[in-house]
Amino acid sequence: MRKPIIIITVLIMSICLSFYGCSKKNSSRNTVLITDAMGRQIKIPKNVKRIVSMAPNVTEMLFSIGLDNEIVGVTDYCNYPESAKSKTKIGGYYNPNVEMILSLSPDLIVATPDGYSKERIEKLEQSGIPIFLVNPQDINEVMVSMTLLGKVTGKEEIANQVVDNMRSRIMTIKNKVSQIPEQKRPKIFYEIGEDPLVTVGPNNVVNDLITTAGGVNVAKDAPSSWPVYSVEAVIMKNPDVILTAPSTMTSSEKNAQIDKWNKYRTVSAVINGRIYAVDPDIMLRSGPRVLDGLEKLYSLFYQKQ
Repeated sequence: MRKPIIIITVLIMSICLSFYGCSKKNSSRNTVLITDAMGRQIKIPKNVKRIVSMAPNVTEMLFSIGLDNEIVGVTDYCNYPESAKSKTKIGGYYNPNVEMILSLSPDLIVATPDGYSKERIEKLEQSGIPIFLVNPQDINEVMVSMTLLGKVTGKEEIANQVVDNMRSRIMTIKNKVSQIPEQKRPKIFYEIGEDPLVTVGPNNVVNDLITTAGGVNVAKDAPSSWPVYSVEAVIMKNPDVILTAPSTMTSSEKNAQIDKWNKYRTVSAVINGRIYAVDPDIMLRSGPRVLDGLEKLYSLFYQKQ
């Protein structure tokens, strides 16, 4: 009696192993292994249908390459394009609601490598949902990120078209700037925080925008990307243009941001009335609208004199 039982057991095990092998084969057939911005190899479904974005710049990149229907969740701060406002909100940038994200059953989460708490990210990773990270630190990396997201989501063709258009706009600005001698390029101070006074240092997308638009960032030699600065240092550097980043673009806030600098009457930007409030969303969000920021800066540097 033992021999038939052994034979049946072996057959059952063979069938189970065969089924498991086929299942694994089908699983690998339906996913693709892609390296993200942090060098992590992520298995992503070949047919991505439900995406959660965990940062405003990510949301703007995803929408720009035609993923309106696939995006099911965005942060509370994702306000562009208009259709992003109607998507399910997953919480803030620093405190996303993990339970809400999981309830949306995404097959892909796109995020940036900083901002979120370690515990929340670990919980999401344990769920088995692939988390793909982008981390653009300059204009070119924005375009690289968008191209990669196109590949990841099956929108490669439209992503390439969008990026080609961005490159064309960049070259237009670069060609104009190349005609301007370096000694004639304006010195720029960009205030992005008021109390304490925070500006733009090296190695970030805003510094790249200022430089590409033909400006010279007075804080380019700062020891960090977002250094705390002093008014005394601004006066000493004597910028030709001061830029501010109001939290809202209402007339009253823009005027308040500009007026507070007017008492420093030895600064060239104050003397010549070259203090401008710029929408921070087109400057600080490293997504497709940085090209709007680039064109705005060139206009302020050279066409409003």
